[in-house]
Amino acid sequence: MHMKSERCKLKKIVDLCIHTMVIIMCLTFLTGAYYERNIYYKLEEITIELGNPIPDEVYGYLKILNDENFNIETNAPTDKLGNIEKTGVFSYYLVYNDPIYLFSKMTNVKSTITVIDTINPVITIKENNKFKYNSDVEAEDIATCYDLSGCTLTLDEKIDSTTSGEKEVTIIATDGNNNKSYITTNITIEEKPKPVYNFYYNASIEQMNQFNNQKNSLLSEEEKTNLRNNIVEFSKQFIGNPYVYGGTSLTNGTDCSGFTMSIYANFGYKLPRSSTSQIYIGIEIPQSALLPGDLVVYYYGHVGIYVGNGLMVHAGTSQTGITIAPIFSGAKTYRRVIY
Repeated sequence: MHMKSERCKLKKIVDLCIHTMVIIMCLTFLTGAYYERNIYYKLEEITIELGNPIPDEVYGYLKILNDENFNIETNAPTDKLGNIEKTGVFSYYLVYNDPIYLFSKMTNVKSTITVIDTINPVITIKENNKFKYNSDVEAEDIATCYDLSGCTLTLDEKIDSTTSGEKEVTIIATDGNNNKSYITTNITIEEKPKPVYNFYYNASIEQMNQFNNQKNSLLSEEEKTNLRNNIVEFSKQFIGNPYVYGGTSLTNGTDCSGFTMSIYANFGYKLPRSSTSQIYIGIEIPQSALLPGDLVVYYYGHVGIYVGNGLMVHAGTSQTGITIAPIFSGAKTYRRVIY
């Protein structure tokens, strides 16, 4: 009875071992882990240019082996057309494809593909290279560039657009691998805009204040508030237009006092032509009482329109043109024309 029990235990152990071995063999065949064939053939290290396909010489090794069960694979990134799209060092290797058990296994035969980029980027000059006087001219405004690794454009020196006429400029294109191209071309800076005087009132400040106050007397408090807000919104649409000393054109060019005078004139109000005279227009208010539409007038000769949140819209300089900026320091007064 004891011997029979021992034989049963032994049979169970043998059955378990056999089942385990069968499972391992199946997994081995399915995964190709059993394949340990060594191929004593050397693949050469290859260097190719970015944007090219895997060279035919790589696949030429398959003809030497003369075995349709082998194939060449690589981890080099390629586009839809098979062209390599990244520089670096990548592997390529011989792969065995088992025709019976349908698995693939990398062999011990492998080497490297070094992808380099030695080609300079291509620069193309744009057709229209005429720019406004005193405008910011960047390399991208003059030309475009192309390279497989991407590229950026820069100027060899900053363009002075405060003098009109034809200028020679040199553009530099740099690709993602620091290859550079250079090109020289000519651009044209347009003539400086001439001052345009649209509004000028032959009246004293006292007469202007009387005229403005008469208009104010016809408005309710709500209408005055709405009018001041409308002045702000109207003035914002000219942001980006040029500053021209002595000008009063909101589109072709204006200086600071010409800007405020022209904005208010659009709503039927009269302001003096100079900023130093606008110090006396309307009534003076403290900074704490500032409302959108009020004037911010500097004693040294500058003026803007308050828009709220500590900002004003004004014709700043020839570099900024008409712009919104924080109220800056300096002796000043705050004037309310619509009150």
